[in-house]
Amino acid sequence: MVPQQLVKSMQPAFLNQPVGSLMRHASSVFIEDSMGVAATCLRDSASPMICVLEGNKLVGVVTEAGIIRALGDGAQHNDPLTLAMEPAPQCRPYSTGAEALRQFDTGGSEALVVADDLGHVAGILQPSDLLQRRYLPLRPSMIGGMATPYGVYLTTGSLGAGVSQWALVTTGMAMSLMLTLAVVVVSLIEAFASHHGISDRTIAGIEPFLVGFAFLLQMRLVPLSGIHAAEHKVVHAIERGEELTRETVQRMPRVHPRCGTNLVVGLSIFTGILGASFLGGVDVSIRTVLAGIATLIFWKPLGSLAQYWITTKPPTEKQLDLGIKSGKDLLEKYHRAHVTAPNVVGRILNSGMLHVMAGAAIMTGLTWLVLAAFGRSDLLPLF
Repeated sequence: MVPQQLVKSMQPAFLNQPVGSLMRHASSVFIEDSMGVAATCLRDSASPMICVLEGNKLVGVVTEAGIIRALGDGAQHNDPLTLAMEPAPQCRPYSTGAEALRQFDTGGSEALVVADDLGHVAGILQPSDLLQRRYLPLRPSMIGGMATPYGVYLTTGSLGAGVSQWALVTTGMAMSLMLTLAVVVVSLIEAFASHHGISDRTIAGIEPFLVGFAFLLQMRLVPLSGIHAAEHKVVHAIERGEELTRETVQRMPRVHPRCGTNLVVGLSIFTGILGASFLGGVDVSIRTVLAGIATLIFWKPLGSLAQYWITTKPPTEKQLDLGIKSGKDLLEKYHRAHVTAPNVVGRILNSGMLHVMAGAAIMTGLTWLVLAAFGRSDLLPLF
């Protein structure tokens, strides 16, 4: 039997409705029809069973299991479908969803034929019909987003929502600061290594890797990576038509195929192979082809790994709530928008990239000024 607490948890108000308001269309054949007609109807119906009628009354059903049994007994295309027919599991149109649920649980059937007291078929009921249907409002099919220190920014290309675009400036500032710290730390390490006799050539060879490692380590440790994960989860939920509840959004993946991390990884692969010292004797055109092939093969798999292990981490409940708040804001604005199709200029302005670049430039300039004031502007070789 179905536990009472299960019935209560499955929206009892909806289960109290008659199955006549929950059922779906039923496909049917006549008892005089052949096996071939029944098999075609069953295949086209995408239903676990089709009804068999004699006149206008239900006399049985044909299921895939019945087809298997008939084929095992040697049935052919033109044989009568009665070879595959079996009794119909039924419920009445006035039965409640809760009563149908108990029938599913005790009878083990994949579907119930909804028929009146005289055997006239009204429809067919499957377990999924007992879950309350929910209204899915209009929503964008594709969303972009970005994590900021103050929350999640989302955009459809034609409009932005969540935190203000000026919060994106702080993202650029944070990224620039982390990169600057990585450069400064590596510069100090290089000076220490050079002082202890390590050749400049060796130092120059490992410098990009040290800077990259120091930057990515910071990226993983700061809260921004958790907010980044919350952004991905909310985008997945909206694009899949899910409700923006904490429980639902939490189940969504942290990795998203359109994340900018993939592009950064792809660019790193291409430039890394193109400028690799061990390929110095190879013609530049061949190196370009090799770099292009390697990028096409590895940019998405390696980008996904980079997202999972570096640029995102499991979000806290607070970070998840920030993402959900931005998602609801985006949907509300989208429903009220007069124009939903973005143009090229709108995509660029609403992407947030210009704001991030501006923030990065501001922070880099401020950092250089601070270092210059202490006479150590050499720690930032970008200037």
